[in-house]
Amino acid sequence: MNHITFKREASLITPRIYLSGLHTASIKDELTDLGITHVISVVECQPTFPTSITPKKTLHIPIVDSPRVDILIHLETTTNFISSALAQNESNKVLVHYHQGISRSATVVCAYLVATTTMSATESIAHVKGLRRVVHPNFGFREQLDEYGTRFVGKRSPQSPLEEISKVGGGIAGRIRGLTSANGLQDHDPASNTGPEQNPSDFPSF
Repeated sequence: MNHITFKREASLITPRIYLSGLHTASIKDELTDLGITHVISVVECQPTFPTSITPKKTLHIPIVDSPRVDILIHLETTTNFISSALAQNESNKVLVHYHQGISRSATVVCAYLVATTTMSATESIAHVKGLRRVVHPNFGFREQLDEYGTRFVGKRSPQSPLEEISKVGGGIAGRIRGLTSANGLQDHDPASNTGPEQNPSDFPSF
């Protein structure tokens, strides 16, 4: 990862979910420009948010980035928080962050995709990394993400992720279809897109 530039900007993962470092979460103008209404912070210390983000619209998961940390116990909570926020209002958008948007917060976003689509843990990481090159969950978090995924085996429609992700992400189905039909998620070149340049118009609405 030595040659990867750590970007401060938020990366658009679905049209209503962003992944970023602490910088974006702490700047009112950036949150406003992105239309962020809810924030999940996966950092050790309690973050301070602009007054535009009320406490009831935030979730703080105080863990460190270590393979030995049990992030699995938090994934249902974070997934439910995102799902609830998006269901409350179609204009709501969620930002998930930690210091750089690489491991802890990326795992939370991947867990949401695993829970709400038929993506496997590996596919979810490939998808998120394709939109934010620096994403690199530590090996402990990857193993726990795999374990989290076993909870949903056999419980989801084979039509997903095309149909399901269009519901949870606000219309990303077309993009996923393009990736899977052309080369597969695993073959998508992460270097071709760093993520911050994405905007909602890049994703078709369904």
